[in-house]
Amino acid sequence: MNKYNENARGVIINIKHGVSKEGPGWRSIIYFKGCNFSCPWCGSPESIPFGKTELTYDDGSKEIIGQEITVKEVIREILPYQRFTKNNLPYGVTLSGGEPTAQWKFYIELLKGLKYFGFPTAVETNGSSPQFIKSLPYLDLVFCDIKHMNSEIHRKLVGKDNKQVLYNIKKTYKARKKLIIVIPVIPDYNDSEENFQNIVNFLSPMKNGLRVELLKYGRQGIYKWKALGKDYPLLHLMPPSNRKMKTLAEIIKNQGIKVDIS
Repeated sequence: MNKYNENARGVIINIKHGVSKEGPGWRSIIYFKGCNFSCPWCGSPESIPFGKTELTYDDGSKEIIGQEITVKEVIREILPYQRFTKNNLPYGVTLSGGEPTAQWKFYIELLKGLKYFGFPTAVETNGSSPQFIKSLPYLDLVFCDIKHMNSEIHRKLVGKDNKQVLYNIKKTYKARKKLIIVIPVIPDYNDSEENFQNIVNFLSPMKNGLRVELLKYGRQGIYKWKALGKDYPLLHLMPPSNRKMKTLAEIIKNQGIKVDIS
């Protein structure tokens, strides 16, 4: 594995260690700051702006989100955890966000560095980067969102169309990487059976190389929108019912695609 640029700099929200989600075994999750999508349902709106962001809470307290860090500093912090295993699985690292690929230089050099030290790697991405396939050699697991199958509706929802997203999903599948498709279920926005049938039609040729995770919309991030001085765009929405989630899962399952609800 080639050497990496340990001085590449980025901005992150934080790093959580010893987590047993977002990948197999125990892992560290690095939350990148900044996202090129603007999803109105985002539960972590402080992760959308690039650079540092100030939040002011109801009690008057303030919090600054975002810290500059180098690849070297990240790896130095994570290395001590490498000795911990779970179910005989090596300790892994997941890059999350925000959108990790939106800080491309930091993202790719960090992946190279993690692989240099032998960490299993994963990324949670919106799949929109034209350069994404260049990072596949350094990834073991890819979580990629599908927000909506209709390109124009996708643009209206998050600010960009989905053509690059779908292209990157196909390329990830062809590269034989472990692939999990994450679909946030947002009532009245993307939860129509027609949209889910279109998603199934797209995924069906790849069904043996992926699984789907349906992510139930929640309202837990509302206080963060307020702390940012912004109105939450979806105050009128309530989470989908369990019955609705099961109905959508059945559409996927009926095509022989593995699906989980979370």
